[in-house]
Amino acid sequence: MGYQIIKQPNGKFAVWSTIVDNFIMFDADAKEIIDDRIEKCTQDIIKEVTQTILELNEGRKPYYQFAKSWKEARNIIKEVHGNLMLEELDNFIKNSRKETK
Repeated sequence: MGYQIIKQPNGKFAVWSTIVDNFIMFDADAKEIIDDRIEKCTQDIIKEVTQTILELNEGRKPYYQFAKSWKEARNIIKEVHGNLMLEELDNFIKNSRKETK
């Protein structure tokens, strides 16, 4: 779980970490706890996306055996959703290229 929100005797809230078995925040209200969690999640997302893009740019497979190439993903779309969806994807990509020129 990682953490628990515990109500303090004064009516405010503390956050207990099950990782360090100690409080990591005191006298907080809901907004402060939410803001703290958002910041931590944002940092995790930035790290994950940055690492994934780095690995892709280096030709590595960030998802190991589950990593898909563009061609493999297109083939799955065609197999699962049919040619119409594939044509919509191709048109989207074609139009997005026009916008970036």
